[in-house]
Amino acid sequence: MSEERRASPPPPTAGGAGSSPRARHRGLRILVVMLAIGQPVSSLVFDWLSPATLQSGAQFSPIVPPGAWFAIWGVIIVLSIVWALAQARPSTITVDTALRDRIAGPMAVVYACFALWLAAASLGQENPAGLAVFLVIIAAHVVAWMRVVAAREQLASSNPVERGLLYGMLGTYSGWTSMAFFVQIATVTQGAGAPVETAWGITWQALVLAAATGAAVGFVAVSRGSVVYAATVTYALIGVGLSTADAGLTALWVTCVAGVSIVWGSVIAMRLLDARHPGAETASRTATSRAL
Repeated sequence: MSEERRASPPPPTAGGAGSSPRARHRGLRILVVMLAIGQPVSSLVFDWLSPATLQSGAQFSPIVPPGAWFAIWGVIIVLSIVWALAQARPSTITVDTALRDRIAGPMAVVYACFALWLAAASLGQENPAGLAVFLVIIAAHVVAWMRVVAAREQLASSNPVERGLLYGMLGTYSGWTSMAFFVQIATVTQGAGAPVETAWGITWQALVLAAATGAAVGFVAVSRGSVVYAATVTYALIGVGLSTADAGLTALWVTCVAGVSIVWGSVIAMRLLDARHPGAETASRTATSRAL
């Protein structure tokens, strides 16, 4: 009997290993909420303390959308906070919630980088430091989309409101920031002395827009044809088109129209491909899930 007692493991206690998975889930979700709420806080701090102000429109740079276009940040931040709060509900803090945690990880990186980008912007929009931050944001979004797509079947049976929040938040955030990266490339290039109205100026700006369109097509492929992502990219390219038209650069706003057409064409192509080869999509999701 004494041997059996020595061999039997002690029961888990409230502070022992039995509660550690739940504590880790709770800690990650609280961190995500804090970082999501930190976005509007850091924006206010930027408005109060930054020696530089964010400029927009054709008067600043032909590829920067008009100032009103940046109101989408309000939508993105609200969706971020609501989604983060939804993940922190007590009912979601359970051991079998690996999917939520796998998405929360890269989104925590995105939310943290928002403040870092504003810090870089305080040095001036033409400072290249912001590009490095955008690269991290884009990479985190790619990881998040791959994990969402890999779990698409599981998400289909989840809470529809929470699922809608996830797709809405991820689509708008990745759509806007993936385009903002190229807008800043143009801003940095212009700040380095590149012309904007000469033949060469129009050429290099058209190449930036072409690269932005290519990146958008890549995101459409990774997201398996996200309509929200494509709609956000369309919104961004329309804003750029308005600024280029205001600057009198016809070739550039025509390039924006072509970019929108290519993005939606890729959405249609991706959805038709998935509809015709559902088995291939399932295999792709399985391989992605294993890789991640």
